[in-house]
Amino acid sequence: MRISGRIFLAAVLTGLFTGLFVSSAEEFFSRDGTLGGTEALATFIPFPLLAALFVSIGLRQRHIIRRMVGVAYLTLIIPLLGIGMGGANVFQQMIGGLIGGVFWGLLFAIDLKKLIKET
Repeated sequence: MRISGRIFLAAVLTGLFTGLFVSSAEEFFSRDGTLGGTEALATFIPFPLLAALFVSIGLRQRHIIRRMVGVAYLTLIIPLLGIGMGGANVFQQMIGGLIGGVFWGLLFAIDLKKLIKET
């Protein structure tokens, strides 16, 4: 089993930036104490995509953009929504995004073609 280090690093950074962008947008849009439907759509749809684009273009690896979009939205769904409902601050959600990026990054970084050839 071989794990691509560059894809894993990109996934970890994508998770970290997803946590940062989403939690910052939640803080900005929920200043009145509620996060309405339009505000939630403006937070949860573009910011994970922006994090994935930012990392893949920043690392000059545009061929992994689909994987990073998957990591970003899976990180949003599993750790970040649960942490956000619990009332976490920006730093806690960044740590949650980092953990989510590590977990989902391992799944996306494993080279399945070489794994199948080894068996």
